[in-house]
Amino acid sequence: MAFGHGILIAPDHIRILQNNRTHVQINADQQLFIRGEWIALDAEETALLRQYSQGLRRFVPEIVSIAVDGVELGLSSIEAMFSGIGSQSQQAEWRALVRETTFQWMSRFVRSNEHFYLAPQSLNELDYFLHGELKPQLDNLARRTVGAVWGALRDALRHSDSNFERSENQDWQSVGDMVDKLSLSLDEKAVELEQKTALFCQRMQEIEKIEQMLQQRLPELQHYDVVKLKD
Repeated sequence: MAFGHGILIAPDHIRILQNNRTHVQINADQQLFIRGEWIALDAEETALLRQYSQGLRRFVPEIVSIAVDGVELGLSSIEAMFSGIGSQSQQAEWRALVRETTFQWMSRFVRSNEHFYLAPQSLNELDYFLHGELKPQLDNLARRTVGAVWGALRDALRHSDSNFERSENQDWQSVGDMVDKLSLSLDEKAVELEQKTALFCQRMQEIEKIEQMLQQRLPELQHYDVVKLKD
């Protein structure tokens, strides 16, 4: 099951996007615009549109939040490692490294206040994002960032050879513990997604049925299969 178009959920409207351009917009769950043109609806069509819009509003934010929570969990854990360490310019450089590395992930899932964006993708792709993409890359990013932080601390920690060696071993042990905890937390997010997959599929089927009914009554919508039952 998949989303064939990008979906932006805002408090007062929903936008269906293709190549970053709005093709369909639903205002206040009851007004429909297709390619900027207002579509007149009768009472039954308005009721269907409201069901469709409210279904997306219940569903999309939950999917986006699972993915965004996973990313933010990793970022906060990594940034906590260098909090209070080094100069302000060094901290800014490390944070820039973290944000630059994760920017490509966040373009697929956006949560900002009451706005949610989901890029075209399937539930299988979301599962792979949490299992096969996010966790190993955050692991690598954590170790790269720690390497930069540790390099900045070497001179300060080298009071003696023995103290330095002991501090270095303790530091990398704590990093390993942090990475293990991060991995476990991301596994929990993946399990949460897996547990909700059946519910998500059911909701997508319900939305897809309403979408089909709208398309039968409004041929202009037939070009926009937002919900697809096959990936």
